[in-house]
Amino acid sequence: MTRRPVRGYIFVETLVAMGILSVSMLFIQEAIRQAILTRGQAQDYTTARFLIERVIANRMIAFEQPEGESSGVFPAPFERFSYQWEVRRVEIPQPPLPPDMTPDEVVFFNQAFKRYLGKVTVRIRWSRAGIPGEAVAETLLRPDMVWMPPPPEGEFL
Repeated sequence: MTRRPVRGYIFVETLVAMGILSVSMLFIQEAIRQAILTRGQAQDYTTARFLIERVIANRMIAFEQPEGESSGVFPAPFERFSYQWEVRRVEIPQPPLPPDMTPDEVVFFNQAFKRYLGKVTVRIRWSRAGIPGEAVAETLLRPDMVWMPPPPEGEFL
């Protein structure tokens, strides 16, 4: 009696192949989940940047606005996003004047020099899948865009 050669897969080989296939499917599923999450986060940051520009533009069109802050939530379709803005004055030290300036140039410089600028800070916050996100932007405003109360009598700026 001669032995016949064994053909086909045996049960153990099939089980190992199914295990490898299952593990590889889990890795593929996790990679797809991460790709979807990353795409969503990128979309949120792009939307937040757009909303930051909108808030800054609204602050920049207000002439002589007082220092202060405010916050709120955007209307649909951006209701997941909230904002907070702040306008404040930033003091600027007067630079040393060159010694070769004429008296007329010194007078002109002192009249034209503003000792402050306005600073707008905008924060946009949101949440996606329980993960909070935040984007912050700052910009400077011309001095005439920020209202400054008049100095008390006898005090010079």
